[in-house]
Order: sequence, then structure tokens, then C-alpha cells
Amino acid sequence: MGDKKHSQTHGADQHHHDHDDHHADHHHHHYDNDFTDYMAAVTEYRRSFASKVDVMSQAPDPAVREMVAYMDSKGIENCFDRFDKQKPHCAFGLAGVCCKNCSLGPCKITEKSPRGTCGATADLIVARNMARAAAGGVAAHGARAREVMLTLKKAASGEIDLPILGKNKVLGVANIYGLETEGKTVEALAGEIADILLEDMSRTVPGTHRTLTAVAPPERQKVWNDLGITPISSYHEVFETLHATTVATQGDWRKAMDQFMRLGITFSMNSVVGGSIASDCLFGIPTRSTIKANVGALKKDFVNIAIHGHAPMLATEVIKTARTDKFVTMAKEAGAQGIQFYGICCSGLSTMYRLGGVIPLSNANGAELVVGTGALDLWLADIQEVFPGIMDVANCFKTVVVTTNESNRLPGAEHIGYKRDLSDLNRLPELADKIVTRAIESFKNRLDVKRHIPPYEVQAEVGFGLEYLSEYYGGSVKPIADALKEGKILGIINLAGCTNTRIVFEKAIVDVADILLKNNILIFANGCASFPMAKLGYCSVKGQDKCGNSLQEFLGSDMPPVWHFGECIDNAHAVGTFATIAGLLGHPIKDLPFAEVTPEWSNEKGVGAALAFRMLGFDSYHCVHAPVQGSKKVMDFLYGGTRELLGSCMNVDPDPEKLAQMIISDFKAARKKLAWDV
Repeated sequence: MGDKKHSQTHGADQHHHDHDDHHADHHHHHYDNDFTDYMAAVTEYRRSFASKVDVMSQAPDPAVREMVAYMDSKGIENCFDRFDKQKPHCAFGLAGVCCKNCSLGPCKITEKSPRGTCGATADLIVARNMARAAAGGVAAHGARAREVMLTLKKAASGEIDLPILGKNKVLGVANIYGLETEGKTVEALAGEIADILLEDMSRTVPGTHRTLTAVAPPERQKVWNDLGITPISSYHEVFETLHATTVATQGDWRKAMDQFMRLGITFSMNSVVGGSIASDCLFGIPTRSTIKANVGALKKDFVNIAIHGHAPMLATEVIKTARTDKFVTMAKEAGAQGIQFYGICCSGLSTMYRLGGVIPLSNANGAELVVGTGALDLWLADIQEVFPGIMDVANCFKTVVVTTNESNRLPGAEHIGYKRDLSDLNRLPELADKIVTRAIESFKNRLDVKRHIPPYEVQAEVGFGLEYLSEYYGGSVKPIADALKEGKILGIINLAGCTNTRIVFEKAIVDVADILLKNNILIFANGCASFPMAKLGYCSVKGQDKCGNSLQEFLGSDMPPVWHFGECIDNAHAVGTFATIAGLLGHPIKDLPFAEVTPEWSNEKGVGAALAFRMLGFDSYHCVHAPVQGSKKVMDFLYGGTRELLGSCMNVDPDPEKLAQMIISDFKAARKKLAWDV
């Protein structure tokens, strides 16, 4: 670190940033007392929260503004109504100083009661709560990854009739794992890979984490080993987190943060990288394609099916089934022109770039708005990011909701799914047949339902990844590395994360992107944050008018300013690209002008994702506070203290413009340190 420092406080306080010091300390001054007088900071933070009225007037997507107003006129509730009704939000929860891990309480930390009944301080309570949140994130993405890993194993053994489409990926992964390939079929190798992935996910007896050893940069492996935080497995670390954070167990807040960091590594190596390997082996790698995006692409005379969630197995089978002659004919006999699929969240993105013809419409917070168009005949919900409130909206428009996974049941929805132990995955074709048949029946039953479709749609380029970029740039991503070093590209960010009702829907994502592009910062995007990028023109070549001159020059005539890498686990594809660029430049990720930016993160998976990037050496930047304002020690540790340990830290400012300027300043400081002054 340099000699000078820049400081950041929260809420209405100003952010002061010294351009000469890359990754300098971010200080936080809002209390000095042992009882953590967090109320002033939390009260100030709450004042920044958005309202439904703000969404209707300020959301960057005109289709969103129109749909919120339309649902308001019809008296149909959505998440923005419910958020307003929660105000004022619980200060103890926002600050992270509420503990309900046992029944001696629940306890809250105040000046009157600076310790919980068991004696836990604010520091310990906040640290335990953060560890539990990270464990939830590991379990969420890990559960999705495990299902795909098991599906790969069953497909490899012939237990289910699914082809292994990613043959080159299987061979590539087999090589990095050091598997003997001579004389073995792709299926046999895929089975061995699935076993390794499942073992890394579920290991109970400590041993070599083969995925981590094979793919994590040696520099990072040394950092983790030196700190004693190399994980055993996802199952063990989640298990141990829940154990250690029970009452009267782990009493040291700093040790709880060590466990927090272990979870970040296993989130990266198992939930994301492991899940991505399994998906790529089974379904193939993403390929670039041009698609339509936003609700204006909804079709009135088609059987319309929305794909929503994070588990691609059944969704993929449903799309393939619907495109057979049998069901195309059945749809036309019902009076439809055909069957059209739409993407909500990650299952929609996965099928979009692998199968084509799937139109992305919205992330989780906007899902109710899409149902509110009245244009969907069947809503296919697998797991995660499926709000229970969808059912109320669907019932208003006779939209059939079908759940497919025992972990995600919705009262009032129809369930057409496989068993929780996945023992009947061989029934996928049968289940897909039932679902498509049900969608056609729904179409016939909904001919009288009024549609309200805002007329907004754009084209977007999707399906970017290391393989495509290497091919596009002549066999290597060296041209990207060269442009970065020469200053045509100031830096590169990974833009991801969910959306959050604390912020005007998608506004922070768009505001940050606008400022960074003007300053010649290239953007990789995936997951929920990629939806506003796709539907507002950032993933189109025409979006180059949003860029600074040197970035525009680098992109040339055929590349958009935001490269859409796909669903949230495609963070793995983005990290692979970052790591390859770093290798070509001869510097570790932590020293380069790279960043993870999740302006509107909103759940436990968001905690895990940002943490995973920090464990890899990326700074992370956010407009949403984690619930840590109640502990100065935990807050200082995350917002600066990890710099010495990891070479990275967490940065927060609720103001998107200030956050973007912070990124720019840090990138310029990093470049100066590398002697890449521009």
C-alpha cells in the first residue's frame, strides 16, 4: 500500500479518495463505544432507501416503469409495495446486532444491553450472522451445483438418456485433473469428473481438494494455506459454520471471520467453479448469439412459457420437447402460431445461450411485473429467486405456475417434478411432455385474458466466454491484455449480483455502468445484473456510444461494450478470463485493475459471491451495506482489514456515482503502481 490514505464513511458522509494510492485503507468513523452506537449510521442509511414511487419515476427501464404503474392501477401487489410496507426497517437487523441463534433471547445490542444473555458482544453477533449468511450462500449455489453434478454422473453411466454435449470440455477438465485419458470414452471421463466434483463438495475426511488444487492460482493457494483457511469441502464448512455459531461455542469474532473466509473459498471452488464444470460438460460451453430482450418481445399468439430459477436439467428438456413436431403441431391445433420460451433469472440465461431462441425478460425482483403482463401461459419454476408473491399475480391472470423441485414448492402451484433424491431423473422426458401439454391447455383456457405488453425490446449479444474470446482474438486473449496494459482499456470489472428493493430497481447497476464505460472500463456481466445490460442496449454493438474513445476503438465494429457471460455461476467463465489475462501480463489478480462490482446484491448468495471474488484477490464494490454496521471491528475487518491478508477488501457507498468514482480512482492507482500510467 502507498503512504497516503483515502477514507469513506457511510450514508450522507462524503467519500474522500486519494488517486495516488491503489487500494488504500477505507476508514469508517461512526462510533467508538463498546456498545456500538450504530443507530445514527443505520438511520442515515435508511433514508436512502427507495420507494415504489421512486421506481415508477426513476427506474432506467421504461418497461419497468410502465408495468409498476399498470399493476398499481389494477391494485395488484408486487415486491415494491411490500418493501414500502416494511418501513421503517428494523435497525437491529440492518446493523447485524440481532441474535436469535438460541432461545435465551432473542437478543439485541444497545447502549443499555451491550451484551447478549450469553455474553456475546456486538462483534461476535455480527460475525456469527455474517458467517451464517455465507453458509446459506454456499448451500444455495451448492445445492444447484450438486444436482447438475449428479445429473452428469447419471448421464455418464447411462442411467439417464442425456448426451454429454461438452466433449471438449470433458477432455480439457480431465487434463487439468491429471486423469488418464488413453483408451477411455468421453462418458467414462465425465463420470470420473462428476465423482471428483461430488467428493470436493461433500468430503468429510480431510484430504486434497482436487478442484481447488487444479484451478486456483498457486499464489492464492499459498495465501489460503498460510492463513490456515483452505476448506475441506462445502458440506464440512457449512456444517462447521452452523456448529461453531451455535450458542456458547465460538466466542472469538475473529475466528468466526476465518470461517467466513473458508466459506468464500468453497463458494468459489465448489458452488461456482464445480457447478460450472458440470454444466459445461453436460450441456456444452456458451456460444455467442444474438437474441431479443425485454418484455416487448412477448408474443400474443404463441403458447408462452417462462423458464425461472437456477436448475437447468428439466428446463432444458422442456424446451427440447416443445420444439418437436408433435408439440408444434399440438400448439397450432390449439390456435397458437407456435411455442415461445422466455428467461427469468439463471435457468433462463443458461438455456438462452445454449439452446437459443429464449428471450430474457427479467431478474427476480422484476418477475412479478412480467407475470403482470398477462402474456404468460405457464410459469416453470425450479429453484431459487422465485418469490412466493408470484402466485398472487399469476392467479390474477390465470397463468399456470408449475414447480419442479421439492426444495421450491409454492402453495397453489401445480407440481410436476422429480424426486428430491434425483432417483427418477430418467423421467425427465415424461415430465417435460406433461409440462408442455399443460402449457398448451393453459393457452386455450386464457384466450380471454387481457395482455398488457410495453413496447420495449432490443437486440443483445450473449454467450461470451474464454473459449469464444480466444477464438475471436486469433487464438489468445493477448489483445485484451495488451489493450489493458497500453491504456486503451483502463480496467475490467465483473458486473453481477441481484437487484435490491433498497435501491431504485436496476438504477445503481445502470448508473455505475454508464460512468465506467465513459471512462474506458470494459464490463463483463452475468446473472441478475446482466438483465438491465441486455434489455437496455449495453450488450449491443450500438451500445458503443456509451463508451470512452479508447474503449470504443478497442471494441471495433463487432463487439458490444458489455460482454454477457451468462448466468450467475458463469462467474467461473469470467474469472477464467481474468486469470488468463493476468497470466499473460505476469501479475497476480490482486495487483491488476480488476474488480467485482455487485451494486444491488440482496441475498446470501450475494454475500458468498462477493466474498468469493475477494478471496481470489478482487476488490468488491457495492451500493448495499452488509449487516455489519453494528460492529466496528467486523466492519473495519471487511472494509480494510482483509487488505493485508488477501490483497483485497469490500467497498461500499450507497451513491452509485461515488462508487463508480471510487473504482476509477482505484484502477488509476493500480495502473500507477504497475507503471502503466495513462
